[in-house]
Amino acid sequence: MIDDEEILLDLVSEVLEDHGYFVTALTSAPDALDVFLGRPSAFDLVVTDEKMPELSGTDLTQEILAIRPDIPVILYTDYPEVSSAKRAKAVGVRAILQKSSRTDELVLCVRRVLES
Repeated sequence: MIDDEEILLDLVSEVLEDHGYFVTALTSAPDALDVFLGRPSAFDLVVTDEKMPELSGTDLTQEILAIRPDIPVILYTDYPEVSSAKRAKAVGVRAILQKSSRTDELVLCVRRVLES
C-alpha cells in the first residue's frame, strides 16, 4: 500500500491486516518501487494513491506492471478524474476506489481483485 498521507496509510493498513492481509505500507512511490524491485514475487497486490509527490499512482503502476504484468493494482484516490481514470485503466489498473468509500468497500474491492 502506497499513500503519502501517513494517517490514512496506517488506518487502511490496520483494516486490511484485521481482515488477514499482510501489508507493506510506504509513504513514497519511489521507495515503494525500490522495495518492489527488490522482491517482485513477494507481493500479491498493489494499492496506491494517485496524487503523490515525485511519482503518480498511474506512473507507479506502469513501472510495476513492466516488471510483473500479472500483479493486480487498485488505485485508491480522493478524486478520480475521468481522464485520469481512463489512463489508469489503459495502463492496467484493475480497480479504482475513492478514498471516501467505507473501509468494508475497500476490503471487498481487495478480495474481488485478488480473486479475479
